[in-house]
Amino acid sequence: MSPSRLDRVLESYETKLTGIEKASPDLSEAQIIEVLVARDEVHVALIDKTKDPAASLLVLTELDDRLKKQAKPITTTIELADWRASLNPPKEAWWWSLETVFPVYKKKHFDWIRNAFAVLFFTFSFGLIADISARFLSGAPDTWGTLTVFSQVLLTLLATGGALTETGQKTIEQILISIKIPVRFRQEMKLALAIALLFLSFGLHRSLPSIAVKYNNWGEKHQRDGELTSAKFDFERALNLAPDYVEAHYNLGLLYEDLGDFDSARTEYLVAVSGGLDAAYNNLARLYILDENYTIAIPLLLSGLDLAEDEDVRYDMLKNLGWARLRQSRFAEAEIRLRAAIALDNGKAPGYCLLAQVLEGQDNLDDAMVEWDSCLKYANGYNPDEDVWINLARQNLVNTGGE
Repeated sequence: MSPSRLDRVLESYETKLTGIEKASPDLSEAQIIEVLVARDEVHVALIDKTKDPAASLLVLTELDDRLKKQAKPITTTIELADWRASLNPPKEAWWWSLETVFPVYKKKHFDWIRNAFAVLFFTFSFGLIADISARFLSGAPDTWGTLTVFSQVLLTLLATGGALTETGQKTIEQILISIKIPVRFRQEMKLALAIALLFLSFGLHRSLPSIAVKYNNWGEKHQRDGELTSAKFDFERALNLAPDYVEAHYNLGLLYEDLGDFDSARTEYLVAVSGGLDAAYNNLARLYILDENYTIAIPLLLSGLDLAEDEDVRYDMLKNLGWARLRQSRFAEAEIRLRAAIALDNGKAPGYCLLAQVLEGQDNLDDAMVEWDSCLKYANGYNPDEDVWINLARQNLVNTGGE
């Protein structure tokens, strides 16, 4: 005698239920849906029955009891409410509501709070990433900056998509299922992802000044190697990442001087001066001296001297003070500043070259010749100021028969 329809569907139901029991608690969503659909088929067979043998009904009771015992792993693997919304099973289909058999997920009424915080954190993260991206991608992109931005933007889009779109939410759900995250923890995991992304974005944003230092250092190396285009890119990128980075402003000012763009150099030095960088006082004052604007140059140098601790910087400031006073024909004041500079470092040419001119201005020609000799001894023709003074020294020494 061939088995009845009920017997066949009961056999299928038992086979799939046994598979669930063997796999528990590491169930797949497909296994769970198959066993619930098999129970649906049993339900249909019961509705279509003419007369069910008692033995079949006893088997069904036993199988249903076994299914209820699997309520915990099932309801911690999938969200049955979503499936009920899609399939709309009849009210008597209790197997689609196993969470009522084993209520493992009682925090559903808090989900909207967790979701709200997740969206808020994702929004903050997206804002930070947008700011970081704008700083890295302004101007010509470089490999390091592009990789940093791409990874951050990709992570943010995935995360925010998962929180804000239906497709994204399903994708996140599948990921959580694949790594065996129970249903009752999935909202918490989404919130944890939002918090982790926020901390990651905030940490990267806070590290921008440190990254700017690296770009500044690369720029200094490129400038030393004569790679001025690369140096300019590095300094500008450093300032995009940290606009108040005074050392990068100062270095960019030096670069503009090398390029002969003195107006741009003056602008960068002014920013560095506002940040209290002593060397910037000196370089800005020098540009004003070249423009014969001594009433601005001298106060800058006097203010810078109060800040300067480095002997090289102090030397340059004293030298430039002497230079400005020389241009004003205030020879006595110029001599004091220049001799103070030479006392700090007697191996540099500018102090001697300017002091020689001061002494000539005081009609002390013999002492001036001594300083012209020292000027020629230490001068470097690659320095534009010293190159002028080399020629002047030679002319004076020739005129007096000293060379």
